[in-house]
Amino acid sequence: MEMDEVIARVNNGEEYYFAHVIKHYEQKVFSTVLRIVRNRTVADDIVQDIFIKVYYSLHKYKKTGSFNAWLYRIVVNNCFDHLRKHKYQTTPIDIEVTDSRYPEKILLLREENEQLEQLLQQLDETEYFVLLLKYVNGLSYYEIGHVLQISLNDVRNKLHRSKRKLRLIGTTKGGFYYEM
Repeated sequence: MEMDEVIARVNNGEEYYFAHVIKHYEQKVFSTVLRIVRNRTVADDIVQDIFIKVYYSLHKYKKTGSFNAWLYRIVVNNCFDHLRKHKYQTTPIDIEVTDSRYPEKILLLREENEQLEQLLQQLDETEYFVLLLKYVNGLSYYEIGHVLQISLNDVRNKLHRSKRKLRLIGTTKGGFYYEM
């Protein structure tokens, strides 16, 4: 079933179809929020708030843009609101360990993750969000522009500058990402 049909059914009073929206987007939204707030408990709360807001404002969704972009606009706004209200130091995210037969591989993955997170923390908010929305969530340039409320050229420029900045930081600091 297409997402537009699901949304139409929810808007027509068949609220139980909203479970399809949650099932389809929950993992992606959680992943995005977790990368921003870097705390699983807080991310759980924010994701719950996001889906409540989506449910109550679903009637405002216009089919002029993609539902994906509309949803991520809500996600980004909620994360920005949370970060503004709670200015605190975040902690690194643990990698899910799925195979304990290779402890050295797990250790290397954790080190790579920590180094990448340190590099990403040196970007400003917009640069970070552009990279996150493009490479983690797979949004198009147009959708990113809609979510962050910036022009298509700004999306391209910020994406290019973000990658160049990460490359420069990675080469000066060394580590796993010196070849970016």
